[in-house]
Amino acid sequence: MQDPDKHWQVNNTLGECPIWDPRSQRLLWVDIQQSKFWSLDPETDAPLSYELPQRMGSFGLMSEQGTYIGAVEDGFAIFTPAQGRFDPIAPILKPHEHLRMNDGRVDRAGHFWAGSMEEIPPEPRQPKGKFMRLSPGADGKPEISDYFENTKIPNSLCWSADGKTLYFADSTKGCIMKTGYDAATGAVGSPQIFAGPYTTGAPDGSCIDAQDHLWNAVWGAGKIIRYRPDGTDALTLNLPVSQPTCVCIGGKNLDQLFVTTATDGLDTEALEAQPLAGTILRYDLGIKGRKENIYGMCQ
Repeated sequence: MQDPDKHWQVNNTLGECPIWDPRSQRLLWVDIQQSKFWSLDPETDAPLSYELPQRMGSFGLMSEQGTYIGAVEDGFAIFTPAQGRFDPIAPILKPHEHLRMNDGRVDRAGHFWAGSMEEIPPEPRQPKGKFMRLSPGADGKPEISDYFENTKIPNSLCWSADGKTLYFADSTKGCIMKTGYDAATGAVGSPQIFAGPYTTGAPDGSCIDAQDHLWNAVWGAGKIIRYRPDGTDALTLNLPVSQPTCVCIGGKNLDQLFVTTATDGLDTEALEAQPLAGTILRYDLGIKGRKENIYGMCQ
């Protein structure tokens, strides 16, 4: 087990979607179940949180600093947490469907991708989810395209350095998939297994570093795996928590690994054994990351 170089006790139930914003030099993330948006300056140890009117599964940066595109309970919204602004732009999910949005990320061409999933109860979870691509549209009206239907828990969205390979996962299947991707047309190829199937845990959130390696948080197994572009293991971090949810690389030199974690579903005994569950973990590995993509802008 490798202890983090630093951690922040923020008591997250389901911390997710860490993003490093190089403009503000802050780490951003959400707690899905607490309906909170978080912001942290690692140099001052001053985490800030903002209440959201809906649970948010993921979000992406926009050109206007402090304003974000988000995947929320009923679809997509633009929000500015410091001003309390929250503007739904594509409410597409209905309450009676028992669905919510989950993992998401902006691709290299500026489209925002996110996946939907069925809530439980009811049990058992059904494959009613899918991945969606939100594009600004030529006339400013958002355009939504659907992908990979019959998904239970969408996760692990990220793209290769050249933007031509799309990675994703249905966590219940235990594999990270990859497929060819043409951002200009939205066309995807036939998905193939990139990593897995996992024998323990399930693939959660991922990111790509400057060497085109994929980092994946393995929910339930307490580890982070770094994969080479050919899908072989390059590095494994064994964590002091069982439920890492997602990763990003940030810091002033873009070489620190940040990990969001969760306490969701852990009983009293597990919580006592994992005092860092629900925290933000930082590992100073010296491996360079990539700048986060911005919605509506080609990188």
